[in-house]
Amino acid sequence: MIQVLEPGIYTMPERDYHADPVAAAPSLSRSIARLMVEASPLHAYVAHPRLGGSPPSGPSAGDDDMDIGTAAHALFLEGEDKIVRIPVDSYSTNQTLPDGTVMKAGESRALRDAAKASGKIPLKTKQYDASMRVVEALEAFRQASGLFVNGKAEQTIIWDEGDGLWCRCRVDWLPDDPAAPLLDLKTTGGLATATSWGRSCFQFGADIQASMYPRGCEFIRGEPPDGMLFVVVETSPPYAVRVFGLDPIATEVGSAKAHYARSLWRQCLKESAWPGYPPGIEWILPPPWIVKGWEEARLGGYGRAIETENTELIQRMIKQGNWGG
Repeated sequence: MIQVLEPGIYTMPERDYHADPVAAAPSLSRSIARLMVEASPLHAYVAHPRLGGSPPSGPSAGDDDMDIGTAAHALFLEGEDKIVRIPVDSYSTNQTLPDGTVMKAGESRALRDAAKASGKIPLKTKQYDASMRVVEALEAFRQASGLFVNGKAEQTIIWDEGDGLWCRCRVDWLPDDPAAPLLDLKTTGGLATATSWGRSCFQFGADIQASMYPRGCEFIRGEPPDGMLFVVVETSPPYAVRVFGLDPIATEVGSAKAHYARSLWRQCLKESAWPGYPPGIEWILPPPWIVKGWEEARLGGYGRAIETENTELIQRMIKQGNWGG
């Protein structure tokens, strides 16, 4: 595994990045920072590969549709060297290949496992074809937009915040121009709309990411990039592509979360203490859609009739002075 001794920009395998290559101390990443903020230091501890977690063993790959997005991401940014084509439609049965030869199920599984062991993504025929359609849409987007040119893919940024706090991030596309916005490529099985993807992006910590990544680049390059853009491509027809940025309120919240995570991470490392959830009762407020749904039910249909009857009954009881009992 690669060991990084100094702050800088590095090109390294994804597996080494996720194993945390910083020699000086366990480093803080976006995913760990999100756990610090949204869960607890204990959750961050058990997830970190240098603390309570396990180093990654390879890319996620198998039979699910998520591999199409993972593969398209790797193919577009890093090329064919990141994947291994397995010329079968199933790993569980013998398959007749186009040249008439038969590949046994055990042979195809062995090829799949060897690809994973080497850090590559194994793709069956249909997965590869589907991934290439996404890549074709991205290549057309590259030509039309001018994005994903004049830069490098999958660059690891490692910086020292001081007082024993090291951070790291892996930028999908680092422009040659330090002032240009950083690019993050996302795939989605849904719609690339503000309503759909915009709702889910905060679940993986897009606001924290939009704060940490530019900050790391400024530490290393000496100049802040113009924020971060998220390029989202759909993995089903029409393979539409859309570019999103976070508005100032979201980035301000993300910066506050990242600052909180850094402060808490520094304290936990110094004290070698990783507390879990705080004790006591946490009261849950209803989200706005619950309140809105109740108001709509109360004011419509049977709800309105019941309220009207109750109101008339109360008025009659007031006039008659009859309250039961």
